[in-house]
Formats: sequence, C-alpha cells, structure tokens
Amino acid sequence: MKKILILGALPNDKERLKLYNAMTEICKKFGSVSSPIDTKKSKNTYQERHNQAFQKVKEADIIIGEQTTPSTGQGMEIREATILKKPLVVVAKSGSKISGLVMGCPAVKEIIYYDNINDLKLKLKNSLKTLLKIR
Repeated sequence: MKKILILGALPNDKERLKLYNAMTEICKKFGSVSSPIDTKKSKNTYQERHNQAFQKVKEADIIIGEQTTPSTGQGMEIREATILKKPLVVVAKSGSKISGLVMGCPAVKEIIYYDNINDLKLKLKNSLKTLLKIR
C-alpha cells in the first residue's frame, strides 16, 4: 500500500477543509493518506509535530503540495522531500503564484492548476495513476 502525504497550510476555513477532504478522498483510492487535517487535530507539542512531519515525509511514497496558500512549514517539508528524492506533485488554484524555487525543484514531477474541487479531483486522480503506474 502506497503512503501519500498531502502538504499545505493548516485548514483554518471551510473551503480549505473541503479542499483537503476532497484530496484525501482521491488519494485514499491509491493508498494511505496523511494531510494537514491530521496535523490540525494533533495535540502534540511543536517539537513532536516537527518530528512527526519529517518522519511522514521520510515514509511517504509520493507527496502532494497544495500551494494556493504556501506556508513556511510546507516549504521546509518540500525541501526535505527534495533531499530524500521523493516525487512531488504541486497543486494550486488557477491564478495562484507558485514560488520559482518550488517550480524549479527537482522533486516536482507535475504542477496541476485547478479551477474547482471537481477539476482538482480529476487531475489529481490522473496524475497519481501515472506516477504510481496504475491502470
């Protein structure tokens, strides 16, 4: 079973929560999933959350970075993924500005711009099928 890690700013509004739930729904078809929703629910100390985040990056088979609202923590996780040569899919709402450093990151296998949640679900599903070599 593949381990998929979704990175992104913590869900502090209903739209972001809806977005992560939709991404999780698609990713669960391909393996086990961890997302910012899990982090938000955590009662761990900051140090424990830091260690857990980097352990999840280490264990992940593929990482998805939601860049519509970039965050410093996500940037740190993306850098760790790059060092570990983990495949990374970047997703962002159409019109979002993705950092040039992220766009040039050698771990990035695909950048997906989406118009709405249904568009994202379709594009993400197709990307995962290709990257995980599933028919």
